[in-house]
Amino acid sequence: MTETKQEAVAFFRYALIHPMLDPECVGKRRTDYTASVEGKEHDIPFSTRRYVREGTLITWLGRYRKYGIEGLKPKKRKDRGESRKIGPELGAEILSVKREHPEMTLAAAVQKVETEKPELCVEPVPMSSVYRFYNGSGAADNGNGDGKDRRRFEMEHCNDCWMLDAMDGPRAVCGNGKEPKKTHCFGIIDDKSRLVCHAEFYPDEKAESLLDCMWKAFNRRGLPRMLFTDNGSAMRDARLKLGCADLEIHLAYSRPYTPQGKAKIERFWRTLQQQFLPTLPTEPLTLYELNRRLDKYIDMYNKRVHSTIGMAPIERFMDDLKGVRPAPPELPKLFRRRIERKVSLARTVSLEGTLFEVPLGYAGKRIELRCLDLSSIEAFHDGKSIGFLKQVDLIGNSLAHRSGKKEARDGQAD
Repeated sequence: MTETKQEAVAFFRYALIHPMLDPECVGKRRTDYTASVEGKEHDIPFSTRRYVREGTLITWLGRYRKYGIEGLKPKKRKDRGESRKIGPELGAEILSVKREHPEMTLAAAVQKVETEKPELCVEPVPMSSVYRFYNGSGAADNGNGDGKDRRRFEMEHCNDCWMLDAMDGPRAVCGNGKEPKKTHCFGIIDDKSRLVCHAEFYPDEKAESLLDCMWKAFNRRGLPRMLFTDNGSAMRDARLKLGCADLEIHLAYSRPYTPQGKAKIERFWRTLQQQFLPTLPTEPLTLYELNRRLDKYIDMYNKRVHSTIGMAPIERFMDDLKGVRPAPPELPKLFRRRIERKVSLARTVSLEGTLFEVPLGYAGKRIELRCLDLSSIEAFHDGKSIGFLKQVDLIGNSLAHRSGKKEARDGQAD
């Protein structure tokens, strides 16, 4: 387990035992608290378990009092660096085959060993163990990590590049709900200044939450020239791509499974986990209160000296305001979904199971619908707006048709 993962586990354990550090938490009060912890499901980092027993809490409390936060980190394996599934002879043979045939895949190398020296493979060898053994042997990186040329970099100006990412947050009471639910934090950081442009906890990890976070960052800090993010489903939403294109923002994606490309915001998440999350009370806050505390922390973070740049992020950002582009008004309009539809002969189009009326003259033609949600849909034909669509009123239309027939009969009678 990496140091970052060990720290995440340690802070999770600390959050559970924190109330027990109160000198008044003894006797029945402690018993009631440990019972409440035992009766709840927990999102235990990097574990499939969901419950924590009283004895485990007592053990963690003892370790913390004796060793501090270090005592809450998971113990490292005594045989760390050694494979439990792959013995020395089998490991040496696999490495030998790979050296002789560097173009051969690991799976093929293992198959060759199993065929030529079956006595070394008494039991089936899991490929997950093979990959861990091979990567840990140093044969895969030639002394340079994963063999890729990675270098530290920094943009020339502020707002040249923003990094966008998401992090799992604590549980909070959202909206009118009574039961707390897991939150997700979207955050944006400027590469040059390390300024946190905006970060906020949301009840979900959907594109709508991402867009809300981004619009607030744009309105507050101007427009970046490039937005760098990962391959999450929200980040791949078409609305994000279309809106960034309209604003002349280059949207770039990191390679899958390479968090090193977003090292600056990954480091901020780690700081948030170490400095902000442990200050939260044990009982879940409301989403509003959680974000109020986060805003206060980010304001402090932006104003204090950053060890890497030797000055406060806000100070460096304000010193380089010459090239900052202000955000245009009505940002959400640029990030609307765009869907093509063919208008029916009854002058209607269907969207998400709902019928909408189209103005006269467009029956049988293809139009483009632009919307954030079904409450505001604007239609375009050949790039020109033909107005906002209203939901079909079937009863109203039936009465209108009957009225038209009656008028026609009255005209004939006259």
